[in-house]
Amino acid sequence: MPEIDVRPFKANTSNENILNAIRKNASPEYQSRIPETTKASVQNSLQNLTDYRPAWNEFVDSLINRIGLVLVKNSIWTNPLAKFKRGMLQFGDTIEEINVGLIRSKTYNADRQYLERDIFGQYPPEVQSSYHKVNRQEYYPITVNEPLLQRAFLDNSGLQSFVTSVMSAPTISDQWDEFLLTTSLFNEYYNADGFFKVQVGAVDSSDSGGTEAKALIRRIREFAGNLQFLSTHYNASGMPIAVQPEELELFITPEALAAIDVEALAGAFNVQKMDMIGKITIIPKEHFNIPGAQAILTTRDFFVIADSRIETASVWNPVALSNNMFLHHWEVISASRFVPAVLFTTEASDVINLDASPVTGVSTMTVTDSSGATVPSVERGSMYQITGTAITEGENDALRLTLAGAESTRTYLTQAGVLHVSPDEDGTSFVITGLAVDDNSFVATVTVAVVGDKLQLWPEPSVADDADNDGLFEVTPDELTKAADNTVTIPTVTGVQYTKAGANVTNGSVHTITASTTFTAVGRSGYEITPGATASWTFTA
Repeated sequence: MPEIDVRPFKANTSNENILNAIRKNASPEYQSRIPETTKASVQNSLQNLTDYRPAWNEFVDSLINRIGLVLVKNSIWTNPLAKFKRGMLQFGDTIEEINVGLIRSKTYNADRQYLERDIFGQYPPEVQSSYHKVNRQEYYPITVNEPLLQRAFLDNSGLQSFVTSVMSAPTISDQWDEFLLTTSLFNEYYNADGFFKVQVGAVDSSDSGGTEAKALIRRIREFAGNLQFLSTHYNASGMPIAVQPEELELFITPEALAAIDVEALAGAFNVQKMDMIGKITIIPKEHFNIPGAQAILTTRDFFVIADSRIETASVWNPVALSNNMFLHHWEVISASRFVPAVLFTTEASDVINLDASPVTGVSTMTVTDSSGATVPSVERGSMYQITGTAITEGENDALRLTLAGAESTRTYLTQAGVLHVSPDEDGTSFVITGLAVDDNSFVATVTVAVVGDKLQLWPEPSVADDADNDGLFEVTPDELTKAADNTVTIPTVTGVQYTKAGANVTNGSVHTITASTTFTAVGRSGYEITPGATASWTFTA
């Protein structure tokens, strides 16, 4: 049956207006049998309805199911927590909440060689989900007695009075049950240790004074500010959550609200006094059902409430000459773990422990060369990667690296794990220590020998050796030549590294040319090829 537009219905709606509204949206058969009603023809309409049972059943169904619910909507008690409902659940019977955590940053260093683990490793963020299923499926039966309904036609507004009295009982019962189920979430959340508890005085006590009330407002203002910043402390899931003051809602007992200044409270939420009143929801103490509870500070998303089905059904009882009506209400009534929820209570406060360390150990530290191979020693004039992590309960954390045994000021170790060994290094071994960033009591070390020829950088080069003043000494490579036997011998030049087809070659090594081969010269660490100097040679057999 099409929906009936009931917006014109006001208080003391007449019988003929209700009859005509039902007829306007009724079936063609109903319209053909029941003519439009005037004030004088109400009794004729009643006679026509009672003479034809299908029309009567259609009339009762429309009167109760369509018009009745609207007529009583504004005249009965309604659930004050219904404003937090999330509308109708259109599909399925489950609401899923998903919250994604933060990602730990990594330190970038241009000198570091990023290998397979860095590029192709897995970095899944922390994700938590909650599923809220339909957990309320109730119905409210009531009988509509036909003789009583027929008597309602005798009074000009009798239909309105009758339907209001009939539908108020199941509707109020439904609203009250929904309120009780919703407020029971507070106690369930409390028993599950979901609230972050803050101790305050008994503001709701009859002998409390202004001191307790001011203290409560101060604590509310304090948390309205703190909740603006990401924190894992104030929500049941332990996820990093932040909300703005204007998003907050305050649930408070009538006694506590009577003791505090709403205008002062509005300052904590950064809103006007009238807006603040809309953010306060009164919950009687017995329905909080939490010992010592004075108020709860959270957001409207604390409640996960959505209707799945609201409808009425009816059946004709031919024995009793009555219609049995059934108001069905199915919905999800649950609470979210992903919103801040602060309970102001006379119980002891929860303590935030800032000293707890998630570190459980430190992995073995390794030293790798440019090819990614683990090495027991490091060569002067080369660079290496130091790898190690602090083992934690979650994602592994970084280490704070220190280097001992280096004597050259040009030897250094970055916090990204890049070790640069100076060509003039006098030290014969290095001890590299990794300390867990979150807990320095966890330490790992690795010792490596220092090998390779040492370059003598004394006496210090003159200013002319760094003509462009970029901190790199200019060096001119020796010319490469091919001997009669098609061999090329690599000379030794301080600060010069020769390469063959892009691969480093050793000073003094001899290479036989069998095909077109290119040699190049590049500056070692601390050096650069003199601009304009020849640095590439190609030989053919």
